[in-house]
Order: sequence, then C-alpha cells, then structure tokens
Amino acid sequence: MQKKTDTSELDIPKDDIDCWERYPKHHWVYDLSRLLDAQHIGWSPYEVSMYPYRELNMKLVSEMTVIRQFGFIYIKPPEGDHLITEVYITKGEVKIIRHIDQNTGKELPNLVGEVELRLSAFVTLHFAKFTGVITCETHGHDIHRIQLRAYSDLSLTTDSEIIKLTKRIYKRTDITLNGLTDRILHESLAS
Repeated sequence: MQKKTDTSELDIPKDDIDCWERYPKHHWVYDLSRLLDAQHIGWSPYEVSMYPYRELNMKLVSEMTVIRQFGFIYIKPPEGDHLITEVYITKGEVKIIRHIDQNTGKELPNLVGEVELRLSAFVTLHFAKFTGVITCETHGHDIHRIQLRAYSDLSLTTDSEIIKLTKRIYKRTDITLNGLTDRILHESLAS
C-alpha cells in the first residue's frame, strides 16, 4: 500500500492561474510564441505552407471557470518522441529530471540524452534563481509547452527523494517581515 505525502504544510501551486500570480517574472513561458522564440524555432501568426499546424498560443489550465480567448499561431507539425518531463529546480539549479507517461501517470525510466541536455541548458539560461517544479512538454528535443507546476499530483508521490525535495521547494514559512507574506518573501529570496 502506498502512503500519501502530507502536503498540508506545503505551499504547492494548484493550477496555472496560481502560478501566473506566483511567478510574474516567468509569465512568458505560457506564451508559446515567446517560448519558441527563446529556442529559435520558427512560427507565424497566419497559416502558410511552411507553418500549417495551428496551435493555441497561450494555454492556462485551471479548475476555475474563467472567460478567456487567446489567439492562435502556426508552427510546423511537432516531430519526434513526445515526452512530459518534470524538472525540480532550486535556485536555478536542476536537482531532478523525471519523465512521466501521460497515459498512466507513472514515471518512465531515466532517458539520458538530448532532452535532458536541452532542458538543463534551458533552465540555466532562463530560470536563474528560480525555485520550483516546472513541467515541460517536448517533441524530439524542442520544448512546446512549459507549466510552472508539477504534472503529477505531488501528494501521491511515494519516492522519498522527490518527497524530500518537494518539501524543501514548497516549504511554507510562518515568518512575516515588514508585512511581507511568506510567498512574497520566498519569491524575493528565490529571484
């Protein structure tokens, strides 16, 4: 029988709307055109023969009913193996990379290769001083989506190393300095 992780003491973001509010310096990751630009991947605001694949430019996942309408961009059809990868980061340093099977939700064996190298380099360039878990959706070695939260339900995790790191990343503090809340204090220390 698997034991659930006690997450009541942790400040884990619940959805993309929460992440949008929590990490204002990283709003750009939800904008697909900016994410593609950061990787020097071509796209177009309109369909052309070179970019026939229509993709939603901004995708925020939330349980809240929010009226929103974002535009589309056009890209080449994604090629290569499709992976969902969680990257655990503390102060801009990759601590753990794990791949998740999107159909079963189970962790895949480590795949050391281009994807890990690409994600590590991307984190080094664009997530300096960031502390949190990001989820990357890759095709081949290109990153097509990033969410600033874990893909899996961290309360169901049984891996002791993941539990320990999750507790360190999302530890809730009761300290208030000069009116700063624990979240603002955490963000200011992590940035």
